[in-house]
Amino acid sequence: MQRKIEDITAELIRLPKQDRLEIVRFLLFLDNRPSDADDVESAWEKEIADRVLAVKDGTAVGIDYDEAMRKIDERFAS
Repeated sequence: MQRKIEDITAELIRLPKQDRLEIVRFLLFLDNRPSDADDVESAWEKEIADRVLAVKDGTAVGIDYDEAMRKIDERFAS
């Protein structure tokens, strides 16, 4: 059975102010997401899963921490 907007609204009014604000933030977030956000999220999830698998399989190529930091410093030096 689908709930009516009036019933939901009545429940929301009874919530504490902080809970109502959290719901508002959530709804605003949903309305402001780019339409392709789901595609981007899916792509990142696949990338993460692929990287985890590469580490587990031993096919990931890592570099030394100091070397990584040196490369970052070089790339972002002003």
